[in-house]
Amino acid sequence: MESTSRRGILNPEAARRHFRLERIAPSEDLAHLVERHWIVEWDLDEPFTQEIVTHPSVNMVFEAPAMIHGVFTGRFRRELTGSGHVIATKFRPGGFHPFHPVPAYTLTNGAIGVADVFGAFAPSDTDEIEAGLRAHGWQDDPRVDEIVALHTAMLTDPAITRVEDLCALAGCSKRTLQRLFREYVGVTPKWVLQRIRLHEAAERMASGEGDWASLALDLGYFDQAHFIKAFKAVVGRSPADYALRASATVG
Repeated sequence: MESTSRRGILNPEAARRHFRLERIAPSEDLAHLVERHWIVEWDLDEPFTQEIVTHPSVNMVFEAPAMIHGVFTGRFRRELTGSGHVIATKFRPGGFHPFHPVPAYTLTNGAIGVADVFGAFAPSDTDEIEAGLRAHGWQDDPRVDEIVALHTAMLTDPAITRVEDLCALAGCSKRTLQRLFREYVGVTPKWVLQRIRLHEAAERMASGEGDWASLALDLGYFDQAHFIKAFKAVVGRSPADYALRASATVG
């Protein structure tokens, strides 16, 4: 099964024309820890820069050198030139921790070598990635399942707009929830909520939605001005400018 979500990919239509992105679901025994594998291929006459509003996930990326990237809190930019091929694995929020049980915040906005965790590891396809993960093994941890369930609720329940809503769902204090996310995800639950809202905003605007006031209210922002400020801080452009540029790439 392949996911087709474009959330996080800015100007997705321009991206579609410049590189091929394939998403591959993990095997059943790894699906509680791995969200998906992904492969990017490109063959360009001119350079193309792609921007990504990142997710609260660790990514293991196999290119020279092979690196494990913690959650990146800024806007990621990558210039693609010539031709290339990258294969990678995206872990679920908290899903990397059982393979490498160190505080996730120590990886936030940073990276470590794949060899530092898994040893000599140079897979050529996703089956070999999964074989390497199984060979390394992991420590089962019910707290990871809890985080994955909370993240799923954030994605699917529009009524969850505040950390207090998450605390009620998890049955714990705000401080306890913050410590849990800091240890396993590397960012705060507030950051995750805000990022999900901005992902949805960018996706809806790229699809042609232009009523900022209604969009802001739908996503739980106090008012339109608050939404515009938050969007510009992460995406780097105002909603109007982003929507204009995204629409210009359609066709």
